[in-house]
Amino acid sequence: MLRRITRNKQLTIPKEIMDRLHLQEGDYVRIEYDDCSIHLRPVIIDEFSNDAYKKLAAKLDQVKKESGTHYDDSDSARNHLKGLMK
Repeated sequence: MLRRITRNKQLTIPKEIMDRLHLQEGDYVRIEYDDCSIHLRPVIIDEFSNDAYKKLAAKLDQVKKESGTHYDDSDSARNHLKGLMK
C-alpha cells in the first residue's frame, strides 16, 4: 500500500489495517524504527479512575489475606483480580 505523508507530517492508516488489527480512533500504537523501516504496534493502556485504584487496592489486600494464593504468571493474577472487581 502506498500512502502520502501530509503537510503536517501525518499519515493515515488504511481501514483494512485498522480493521485487521482491531484499532479504533483513540487507540494507542507504539512506534519503533530502525535504519530502513518504521514499525507500528498496537498497545493497550488501561486507564483507571481514582475510585478504580481504591477498589483495586482493597482487592489486592483481600488477595494478600487469602492463604495459598499463587499465580503462574501475571495474566493469571490479572484475571483473578478482574473477577474480584465485578
